[in-house]
Amino acid sequence: MRPRDIERFAFLFLCGERDRAILLGKEKMTFSDLDRLTYVTDFLGLNLYNLEIWNEYSGQFGEQFRQLELLYDETCSIVSWELTEADEHLHERWLQEFCIQVLDKEIRKQLEQIIKQQYQEKGMVDPTETDIV
Repeated sequence: MRPRDIERFAFLFLCGERDRAILLGKEKMTFSDLDRLTYVTDFLGLNLYNLEIWNEYSGQFGEQFRQLELLYDETCSIVSWELTEADEHLHERWLQEFCIQVLDKEIRKQLEQIIKQQYQEKGMVDPTETDIV
């Protein structure tokens, strides 16, 4: 089995029913789904599957990307495009929701440990170790 297929299989095994339906083409992918799923796969280090999702779905959101580019062009001199606290909270929520969807408690616990490790490796503060959550 190729590494990309292993990553896809692992992610589809872990993700919730709706995400699985989206990724298997049974439900329509939204722009926010693309943002969330590519963030989660990237955070978990599933780089090959992340790229596969991007390649398969990003083309259908050309207009949204054009609008974002225009917005950036119009505001780049007055607005910081650094990640905000709101962005960080959204990303944390996506990871928490992803974990909650894992039905097997032992696997969920292992995934939570992997996420904690990823926070450490990326030099990020684990929100479960603060008052933020």
